Amino acid sequence: MRRIAILMILVSCALVLNAEIGWSGNIWPNSGTFHVPTEDLTVYYQIWKDGVTPGEGQGADLSATFYYKLTSATEYTAVDMAYLGEVGNNDEYSVTIAAGTFSTGDVINFFCEGYDATDETYSYGTDQAGEGPFNLNVPGEYTFGSPLQQDVTVTFRVDLSLVGVQGDVSVAGSFNNWSAGTNLLTDQGDDIYAGDVLFVAGTTPMIEYKFVNGGNWEDAIGNRTLEIDDTNATMVLDVVYFNDDDPANYTTQDVTVTFNCDVADSVNAGVDFTTLAICGSVSPLDWEFTANNNPLTDQGDNVWSIDVLFPAGSWKAIEFKFARNSMDVEAPAFTNHVITIDDASATQTVDVQYGQMTNDFVDETVPEYSDANLYNYPNPFNPETTIAFTLDKEQKVELAIYNVRGQKVRTLINDIQPVGENKIVWDGTDDNGRNVTSGVYLMKLKRGIITSSGKIILIK
Repeated sequence: MRRIAILMILVSCALVLNAEIGWSGNIWPNSGTFHVPTEDLTVYYQIWKDGVTPGEGQGADLSATFYYKLTSATEYTAVDMAYLGEVGNNDEYSVTIAAGTFSTGDVINFFCEGYDATDETYSYGTDQAGEGPFNLNVPGEYTFGSPLQQDVTVTFRVDLSLVGVQGDVSVAGSFNNWSAGTNLLTDQGDDIYAGDVLFVAGTTPMIEYKFVNGGNWEDAIGNRTLEIDDTNATMVLDVVYFNDDDPANYTTQDVTVTFNCDVADSVNAGVDFTTLAICGSVSPLDWEFTANNNPLTDQGDNVWSIDVLFPAGSWKAIEFKFARNSMDVEAPAFTNHVITIDDASATQTVDVQYGQMTNDFVDETVPEYSDANLYNYPNPFNPETTIAFTLDKEQKVELAIYNVRGQKVRTLINDIQPVGENKIVWDGTDDNGRNVTSGVYLMKLKRGIITSSGKIILIK
């Protein structure tokens, strides 16, 4: 362990723009989390470099350092992080700060720094929540508070009625090193599984966790969080649905929805409509904008219409968007109309105006920016795919993967990227390093106010 002055770190920060490391991040625990001084603090960090980290063993000439200080201090302590192994195509590093280093009430600043000895350049990482990148000027933060004052037995309960039991059911989280199958839950009847976990006095009252059904983790939601109440020796949690998939979110009967789209404002603005189709998040809708799979019929008076049958068991919350002339130009990517199917009746009518996601008409036929040429290969893919994009200038970008419900699954890049073509590999895992399920995913590249997107298909 060594002490390093802030002046020395400033020199390091000045070099980050030329970093050869393609990406670094997945810092865990996330910034803003709560810890107790009576437990070790173990921090994880990943680095990716094209052609270097995908191979076996630690990437040549790569290393990582963890910096931390009390918020009131002027100097950081720098600790070398140890190479742990491979996580997908990334090298993972970790460091453990021993219990007793901090006290109750302490707040520390921190950041992780990747170093490439081939050209003496640096990279700074984001956490698993996508916050950051953290560095000297914008550090992350951990808070230290009081541990549990007595042993507490927590009863976890999950309802598997929608997904069915697919093997051993367990709860895994920060308290058991995210180990599936360690804390098993048992059948209570009616597809409800429950189990007790003992949290001993002196440990943290703040935990993160997920349920695991056979080999399947909850992948449609982020980590569940819990603050353990130590005023009693027992704590029984409410029953939750796996992936928070409440049956109330699904239709109980077939519902035919009539979509009426008024295009008058757009026509008056000089927009041409040869064909109009509806795309969306719930079958039989899809996001195939060029396929014209669900075409509307021109009813006259600038109104187009279509009847769509959503069978019983359909997800009620629908996002949709209109494909004009087989193009995704109604509004910026990930800006959609939203409705909820009312299954109290077998029919429902929805009236919308083309482009009216906001108060202003939006049709992005001719973007006022250079195309980033975002694409991936192979597609469909298994087990990994390369995502590529081109920048006309050096700038900060965020590249993330979303599921079809619009929930962020993985942040791949949140850093400054160089001019020209950039590439990064997605190995089909989420921000916790767990494999996602087969299906359609969306990649979204943000450059300031500009967004590009594309569809990725994972097949297993």
